[in-house]
Amino acid sequence: MIEKIPSLTPPLWLMNISVTSMNIEPFPLKNVLQDSLYYPGAGTDGKPVKWFAGNTYSFIYTDYGVPRSEFLNELQSDQSGFTGYRILGTRDLTMKELIPNGWIPMSPSEYDGNPLAWHEVIAQPFCIWTVFERLLDYTEEHGPERFSLLYLCGEGAASYQALYNSNRIKPKILFLIQHAFGCNWTNFEDPEAILARSVASNAAGMPDWLIGRSRPNTEESEDMNLSYWPYYYPGPYIHYLDGWHGYAVWPLKNKR
Repeated sequence: MIEKIPSLTPPLWLMNISVTSMNIEPFPLKNVLQDSLYYPGAGTDGKPVKWFAGNTYSFIYTDYGVPRSEFLNELQSDQSGFTGYRILGTRDLTMKELIPNGWIPMSPSEYDGNPLAWHEVIAQPFCIWTVFERLLDYTEEHGPERFSLLYLCGEGAASYQALYNSNRIKPKILFLIQHAFGCNWTNFEDPEAILARSVASNAAGMPDWLIGRSRPNTEESEDMNLSYWPYYYPGPYIHYLDGWHGYAVWPLKNKR
């Protein structure tokens, strides 16, 4: 948990869930989306859970290049799973459960790139909701008692529109990492490209916090305090995460 981002009280909807209720009760869509962390192009990266569990209890991952079998193998592996946690329950979700009101996709422009550029790596869509519970051998210092992970095999910008914009909910945290060289057809860090436009067009507003790479110290940008979306998340950053990419935390403009 990052101290400079407000923590949340463990939500009752999550703490009251059982294996039975996960499978027979209606999917708690709004609860899962509210105050969540959204990570487009996530792969199977566990760092957001490590860093932000407690700031949020709900993590939404999207990636169109991860097959269902690969995700399940990572999820259940002793080496790749979330250390100190076990799976309480899982559930496959349908499109109707995620987008009950329907959705009209935003059309990309030539500026955004070619949506079919990496068509050969696009996996069969799926969506799996998993609730994790901390093992008894671990204390609160390790992390919260429970957290939720919704994994959607889908494109990052379109998934944001479908999940958040169509349901008129915004995430608390946007985990923004550049994936243009990781089989992604568009530049997530570009403030003019389709992901930024998708986020900005949400009637519910923008995420309160942006997590992204600090800008490189180059001739084009000598200020590493600036985010890649400086209009919405201007510098300086308020916290630096000692990650491989040099991640930092920016609050939404006017929330300082």
